Amino acid sequence: MKIRKIRKDDVLQLADLFVSVFNGPPWSQAWKKEWAHERLSIIFNSYRFYGCLAEEDDQPVAAVLSRLGSFKGELELEIMENFVMREEQRKGVGAALLNELKSYAKADGIRCFVLQTGRDTFAKQFYLKYGFKAHEDNLFMSHEFML
Repeated sequence: MKIRKIRKDDVLQLADLFVSVFNGPPWSQAWKKEWAHERLSIIFNSYRFYGCLAEEDDQPVAAVLSRLGSFKGELELEIMENFVMREEQRKGVGAALLNELKSYAKADGIRCFVLQTGRDTFAKQFYLKYGFKAHEDNLFMSHEFML
């Protein structure tokens, strides 16, 4: 398996992988390819995008996409998406991607990852095992409004 930085020409293929991962269990969401492509393109085009993909036989099997942020004078990477093909999950691919992303971040003086994930998913357990800390006092909120 090879891990490398994500390039612009990878985004369309990553949208296919994104849809296959998040439309399947345990997520079982109803993503369309065009929605995934739009989301990943917006993240890719973010200010100081950082992203890695894992590929097998020149086909992506996993990816992590993040963007630069700042909090109290410290730079941080906000992980926006992290997904692994179902057949490759629980084999260390996700941790390998985060390790590669961490090496890029450290080289630029970034010392922190932040993210949000489901409270009751195996993803939470993955991040805790990797060394993330859950902040139970934080609350994700959204506000939908009519156009």
